Amino acid sequence: MGKAAVGFYWTLPVPWAGFTELPDEIEAAAKASRTIRYQREAIRRHAKDQGYTLIAEKVFLEISPDRGSDIIREPLSKIESICRRQDAVLLFVDFSEVQGWRSHAPMRQWSLQTRIAVEPIYPDEILIDGKMFDPHVHFADWRDKQQSWSSRKSERTAIALDLARKMRSQGQSYPTIAEALLANNLYSATGKAWTADTVRKLLAVPPSSTP
Repeated sequence: MGKAAVGFYWTLPVPWAGFTELPDEIEAAAKASRTIRYQREAIRRHAKDQGYTLIAEKVFLEISPDRGSDIIREPLSKIESICRRQDAVLLFVDFSEVQGWRSHAPMRQWSLQTRIAVEPIYPDEILIDGKMFDPHVHFADWRDKQQSWSSRKSERTAIALDLARKMRSQGQSYPTIAEALLANNLYSATGKAWTADTVRKLLAVPPSSTP
């Protein structure tokens, strides 16, 4: 058996695609996210080539669609404990090598401070199920779509507010309005599903303050 290793795979939520949750189980997470699947394949191949034995694989979904956060330190601290107990090295794909995209400052800072062995892997283009996956192309496309989605924030809010006001004037309850917004594929400015509480807050905004 080769040296023990732990694979860590993370990604950002994509509200405009309805991707706001990630299963904890690695195979299910890989089906839900192409980015997670790419990392899983890249790290498994790297581990095999280098003679590592993967003893654990962990996934993490960030809270914001456009940046990494300090919240990532919590799952990393758990992985750190595993690595210390098993004398394992932490493997992760360093997306910052792709023109600086998908860099994660808190994770990079953590990796410089931790006492466990950390091995970043360059995000090479690889073949997955007969198709080439190029992180450079993938994230360029993702960035364009993300920017387009972000630029329509005011428009989405205005449409949701208009429907909410009409339904409220008809005597509809906040929970009913939230369900109607979701049924019409309308989400909050941050891409989250409306709730009775967030609908109440939306309607509490004075007309002159709305987009």
